[in-house]
Amino acid sequence: MYNKNAPPRVPPFTPMLFAGFLIRPIPAFSFKPVVKHVLDRMKKLYPEIFSRLAILENTNFLIRPTDLHYSFHLSVQEGETHVEVRDNSTEHPEFQAVISGPMLDLIRLLEGRVDGDALFFSRTLNIEGDTEAVLTLRNAVDSADVSLVDVMGGPVAFMKPGFDKMLSKIGSVFEQLERDFVTVQQSILLPAARHMREVDEELDRMENRMMKMDKELVKVKTSLKKSSQQVQGAR
Repeated sequence: MYNKNAPPRVPPFTPMLFAGFLIRPIPAFSFKPVVKHVLDRMKKLYPEIFSRLAILENTNFLIRPTDLHYSFHLSVQEGETHVEVRDNSTEHPEFQAVISGPMLDLIRLLEGRVDGDALFFSRTLNIEGDTEAVLTLRNAVDSADVSLVDVMGGPVAFMKPGFDKMLSKIGSVFEQLERDFVTVQQSILLPAARHMREVDEELDRMENRMMKMDKELVKVKTSLKKSSQQVQGAR
């Protein structure tokens, strides 16, 4: 089960983190039409995903982007899949499994553009709760070649080329922003990491000096003890 009392993870330094600041005042229910559209389109385009999920009975997933103020609640009830968006500050119901990670990585995972195992072992992706349910969800998503461009394209055929081009451009911009953010992050963290290494090295040198001093003190005490014994023996 999901531990709601667990401390929150530090959000990653990503473009979505700043985008999240901008959209944070928007109430979660405002995204309901978009979420409904995406879910309906996915059910139409990729029915195999939902037929595989149907084996789950009364299972609730919390999909939590670590760089956004919103979470996605995915539930499978009596063979039907439902998704809703909620504000992270609201009370969460009980979940059997929780999947958390940066929003763009979650999108790439949905589209099969990244390896989920690699994200998990690098700690980019975090999983809690029922791992069998998560594995079922992963296998269901992997059973289809999901494209969010197709999902968001909508039913109007003549708009699709322009829409595809626009989404592709947005994706390119976000990818460039991610690279820029990594550069900024490294420029900030590398000097700090270098300073920490210098501090660690200085602490190691101080520790070595202290150990040498301890050895010298032991020698001095031993020598004094021998001298004292010799003096007492001469008496």
